[in-house]
Amino acid sequence: MRWKMRGNRRFILFLILTAMLVTPVLVVAGQNPERSGEIKKGIEAEGACAIVGMSAEQSQLTALQRARAAAIEQAAGVSVTAATLVTNFTLAADFIKTYSRGFVIAEKVTWLPLGQYQKDPSTAPIPEYRVKIVADVYIPKRKAKTLGLAAHLNNAVFRAGEKAKVTVKTKSAAGVALFNIMADDTAALLFPNAYERENHLAPGKTLVFPARDAKVELEMQTLPGHPRDAEAVLVVAWDEASKIDVLKRFTPGEAVPVSEFFARLSEIIDQCEDVILPYEVVAR
Repeated sequence: MRWKMRGNRRFILFLILTAMLVTPVLVVAGQNPERSGEIKKGIEAEGACAIVGMSAEQSQLTALQRARAAAIEQAAGVSVTAATLVTNFTLAADFIKTYSRGFVIAEKVTWLPLGQYQKDPSTAPIPEYRVKIVADVYIPKRKAKTLGLAAHLNNAVFRAGEKAKVTVKTKSAAGVALFNIMADDTAALLFPNAYERENHLAPGKTLVFPARDAKVELEMQTLPGHPRDAEAVLVVAWDEASKIDVLKRFTPGEAVPVSEFFARLSEIIDQCEDVILPYEVVAR
């Protein structure tokens, strides 16, 4: 997704940090008294992805996302999907949905030797990326859902160049923030930002971002050389009595690795309701 100023000037919101996909990453979350959930440490999980209809970078990220999803499933105590091999790129959006069950707040990534996938002896083998992670997973202790948060995107599949809009409603007065989980394995705060600062939502009112008269647009784009990408918008809302200031933890437009992002988010998520809105972007 790209943040575009109306008019001739353009500002790219997101940094392309593809190098992190092939480098072991360790991010450690600090202790925070606001957390009431549980951190489950040292969860081991693996993921794999065969290179079918996607680039090597996308295959690496999909394998990593699958490993994270498996770690979250283990930590949350739900049944783990038996198959770790992925050949269908569209499943990446399903892995992103898993992030709502728990947050990988620290991870050590080890890339295993390149393997191969072969459906049967009559078909040629396909290169397969395999990865192992050791993760710390934060399982939130959610408050009762009293805000009545509901959100949706104007589409689930976008062509490159199409504009996205996010619609948010709550039944109670709430503060709202929108984040983008991106195809380069980073995340960034979309709203509030320097152009749209007011993130108070009155009961029963509707927030549309970007607003009709806003100075920015959300223009969908794939990463260079990618035929399609899977991403998501994460909508977070909180009771205003909790006094959460999202701008103290996130800088609008700053792309950070997803583990660092979730480590920060875990400091406030127990007081929030959230909705993940996965989508795909298809190159023209």
